[in-house]
Amino acid sequence: MKRIIFLALILTLVTSAVSAQRITRGVRSDRGEITRFEARQLQRDQRNYKVARRMAARDRVVTPRERRRLNAIKRHERRDRFRFRHNRRRRLI
Repeated sequence: MKRIIFLALILTLVTSAVSAQRITRGVRSDRGEITRFEARQLQRDQRNYKVARRMAARDRVVTPRERRRLNAIKRHERRDRFRFRHNRRRRLI
């Protein structure tokens, strides 16, 4: 049981690190795929998702309704990331 919890924790940390790395990579790319403002907005969305996930799991049971809400938040975040990368705005510096 401890191994499962430990593996889930490691997987969560790796996933959040990869997501943050994608945002950083988009800002730092030579093509200027996302602006700094868009990056801040994506980071704020990630924080909101983490808070919502923590609140949903607070009682150690994630109900189907909470799961749908978390999936909707995540879907919105992915849609924003795609939209920001493809809106042809360029970072000036």
